[in-house]
Amino acid sequence: MTHIQWLLHKVFNLKILTICALTIPFSFNQVTLAAYKPPPDQKPPSGYTESSGTRGTCKASDADSITLLAPVTHIGQTTSTHPTFAWFVPHHQQIPLEFSIYELSSNEQPKLTYKSRLQSSPGIMKLSVPENLPGLVLGKNYIWQVEILCDFNHPSRNLLATADIAIVPIPASLQDALHRKRDRTQRASLYAEAGMWYDALGEALANSSNGQLGKLAVNLLKDLANLEKSPQIKDVYLIALEKHE
Repeated sequence: MTHIQWLLHKVFNLKILTICALTIPFSFNQVTLAAYKPPPDQKPPSGYTESSGTRGTCKASDADSITLLAPVTHIGQTTSTHPTFAWFVPHHQQIPLEFSIYELSSNEQPKLTYKSRLQSSPGIMKLSVPENLPGLVLGKNYIWQVEILCDFNHPSRNLLATADIAIVPIPASLQDALHRKRDRTQRASLYAEAGMWYDALGEALANSSNGQLGKLAVNLLKDLANLEKSPQIKDVYLIALEKHE
């Protein structure tokens, strides 16, 4: 057993480790990617997500965790009105889940903006606001959540994870730089350096499918895990790394 395997065994049982290792392959082609830098004006998350964790337990299934691939100690930013969201599901069993986005305002309760029902699948899942629907509003803050519907009779037992997202104008310097770059690695680097987490991850995941996680996205997760000292995101990164050692 390697040192990383020993570390992972402290967190995941062997069954989950095997599932994750099989569902997150990535190429070891050399990738140069600028480190993710949080926005200089970073703000703490809303009270709706300040616990920055997952609540609920799925006792009737093997689902026991879900990890949003997003900042949780600060509000992640995007310049897109139709951003890409991603999360990690370690369990093998297919269970219904709901993805939701709620608009936040200072004086009102969260207002439902978008909801979609899906089936969970092991590995990385991603979803973008459909282009044929009205997008998120520039200047607004939202929370997004993924809820594993493991117990319809007792909703409080459902697994629920939430994160904040802010829709911000694109800086002129970043827009000019993006016009000159077509390569996804270069574009992801520009977004990461500018503090646009969701745009950088969206570029990194653009060509991924079937739960795969590319080296580009792995590098971003490593940056985020180190910045936030997040054991959950670090576990996802280590499992992907372990597969290819």
